[in-house]
Amino acid sequence: MFNESINYLKDSDDAAKTVLIGGVLAIFGFLIIPALIVQGYVIRVLRRVSAGDIDAPTFGDWGTLTVDGLKAAIITLVYFLVPAILAAVFVGGGAALANDAPFIGGLVALFGGLATLLATLAVWYLVPAALVRFAEEGTMGSGFDYESLTPIVRDREYATGWLLALGVIVVAGVIVSVVSVVPLIGWLAAVFLGFYAQVTAAYIYARSYAEATEHQLREGPEVDDRRPAV
Repeated sequence: MFNESINYLKDSDDAAKTVLIGGVLAIFGFLIIPALIVQGYVIRVLRRVSAGDIDAPTFGDWGTLTVDGLKAAIITLVYFLVPAILAAVFVGGGAALANDAPFIGGLVALFGGLATLLATLAVWYLVPAALVRFAEEGTMGSGFDYESLTPIVRDREYATGWLLALGVIVVAGVIVSVVSVVPLIGWLAAVFLGFYAQVTAAYIYARSYAEATEHQLREGPEVDDRRPAV
């Protein structure tokens, strides 16, 4: 899967054009709309790869990309509200208690920090699967279909893919940090590399989701349609 993910965008017919557009949009991501278009492109990648399409999509139908990107951003935001609320309640509450009861306040803040960290990791693990589900179904509600998502995120195929994608993101982050030290040219190269890494990770997420789905179908309990005679 790793080699396929690295070559996914490179081997496409419009690789240079796609990377150029994606990088330019990422540069102007602070304007919000370009960032939503990039996210919409990622959703398009998730949709194609999860369906078994090996050809990388191109930028086009900008309105759809923007809407998909906005929906994906909202889904992600809703998920990350959980750790944000935990941090506000426990860490903030611990800080407030620290004036009158420093020991108890410290314990509350410590527990809150740990709970927030665990919740953040759980959400980070779940969100890619939720976005693939959204990409497949096309509705925001499908991103919160826990009955369908639970067996996927518990499957070893998805877990393995998620870890692989994490490795890609970490390595790309290190390279970006090194390259961006070079004034202007290095920073621009880092932006384009970041876009490429984002698409690579999306490919891995979608493939691992699809493989987890297939694994669940193969390993799931067989349904016995036979009825006892009466």
